[in-house]
Amino acid sequence: HLYCPILFQCFISYFRSSNMLPFFGCRMVRLTLKHGMCQDSVLGLATFAGTICIGNRQVPAIREMCRVGEAIKKLLKRFDSSAILPMVYVAYYGHVVMYTAPLQLCVDNLRKGFEVGMSSGKYVFAAFFCSINLVRAAFLSGQNLSTLLKETDYHLQVMTQFRNKMTIPYVTAFRETISILIDKGQSAGSRNENDETPKAVYAQRSNEWLCFNKALQSFWLGHSERFNHYSKKLLENQLGSHNKFTILFYAALNAFRGVNKNARSGSKFTKAKLEYSEAISVLGPLAELSPLNFGSKVYLLQAEMLALERKDEEAKSLYAAAKQGVSLQAEMLALERKDEEAKSLYAAAITSFCSAGYVQEHGLACELAGHHYKRIGEVETALDFFEQSKRCYMRWGSHMKVDSITQQIENIRRK
Repeated sequence: HLYCPILFQCFISYFRSSNMLPFFGCRMVRLTLKHGMCQDSVLGLATFAGTICIGNRQVPAIREMCRVGEAIKKLLKRFDSSAILPMVYVAYYGHVVMYTAPLQLCVDNLRKGFEVGMSSGKYVFAAFFCSINLVRAAFLSGQNLSTLLKETDYHLQVMTQFRNKMTIPYVTAFRETISILIDKGQSAGSRNENDETPKAVYAQRSNEWLCFNKALQSFWLGHSERFNHYSKKLLENQLGSHNKFTILFYAALNAFRGVNKNARSGSKFTKAKLEYSEAISVLGPLAELSPLNFGSKVYLLQAEMLALERKDEEAKSLYAAAKQGVSLQAEMLALERKDEEAKSLYAAAITSFCSAGYVQEHGLACELAGHHYKRIGEVETALDFFEQSKRCYMRWGSHMKVDSITQQIENIRRK
């Protein structure tokens, strides 16, 4: 019973003041050290590990919390965990193990946490926390968008029935993203009943999730400047670690996208290199922690960087040849080596995304590989990659992306 007031404050802090989360997590661990191990200690450790992972962006700290997570799994078997399972699963599968385990596993267990919480009737609030993290993890794992939209609507319906206005804005934000990526929101519509959700009390946390979703929408729609606007707001503020790592990955890809396709790009080229360096400095160590979840992202960023450098060096070589009348043979050999390196990295990223089951990023890697092969004149290979990308986006359920890739294929074939 000592944990109950702290736990309540912990959940409130998640929305109102995330800076307080580590304090409450440490307090629960301190009570365990003072009074000994019990069933609630499992919840205390899970809360501690979850809050550290939310607020700490240092990979060594996250690695240590993943070790704590292994202890939590063993303790759940030792104690009767049915009473605390929803709350433990929120922290463990929602914020800790997603760094090392497949996101699909997190989705399955968060779904279990929701079902146990709803069936018990005692931990409905924890069930709704499972809902928030379930929808987020399902989206990032590449679950079919139409199926996910139906599940999201179900969770919103239950939240509305229980009048849980605290959690509705978070799930609604992802519903909008899912709807837009299916067909730009044409068929899914909106949920007007959510207009009454509070915007002042929990503004800080809900605004973070709103900006996170606006950034995701902007990236997949190809709106580079709009993505820059939302990602800048997110990265300047206190952003949950996993959300930040996700945005850093897309920010680097968005910077590559913004580089001029025909010549050196000056400030945009410099910005792309800076975005790449920041992303690699964070995602590189995470790839060592979990090659399954982050290794493919690193491969794709490295491939895009090589492709960008290849284009820049080609432009400089052509300029030097035109100015001085020198032979391009040595320069072309160097460019060919970069092409081979880039091809190898694109292939590694595609294979890794495919193995992990992240179908949307598998499609993205194929799409970017297609653009690279098109730039270096291997049109047939480019078309093969665009066709692969199209099939991935079809499995994902994004008609919007399928239409975009189809248009690109038609444009190439017309030429």
